[in-house]
Amino acid sequence: MYSLLDLVLIDLYECDRERLLDAQEIRKGMLKAAGLMGAEVIGDSFHTFKPWGVSGTVTIAESHLAVHTWPEFNFAAITFETCGQMMDHRKAYRFLIDFFRSRSPKITHQKRGFMDSSKGEIQYKQEAG
Repeated sequence: MYSLLDLVLIDLYECDRERLLDAQEIRKGMLKAAGLMGAEVIGDSFHTFKPWGVSGTVTIAESHLAVHTWPEFNFAAITFETCGQMMDHRKAYRFLIDFFRSRSPKITHQKRGFMDSSKGEIQYKQEAG
């Protein structure tokens, strides 16, 4: 049995405020993170809110990466949702911790959509016993 999707939630507290403001720099950082994890980038979209804050996504062949920043709280929330067994999430999130200069990161891993390879089907009900 293996997971169809890996979900990595990255909460970056106590970031460098200036790193949370520039959509183009954040875009470059997220694209580099995608490359470091071994993903195939398909496209991206980033937006700067007024007076501040950035939201962006990097679409990858293996799913997506997303970022949302709150400069007023020195906080960034990043999500990796990927399929495939070869993704190096650790390399990518370590880079982003350094990129945003977070002094207090929190990383959470979750698996989604378990596949029973012997049956070739998604397991969504818990087995009794």
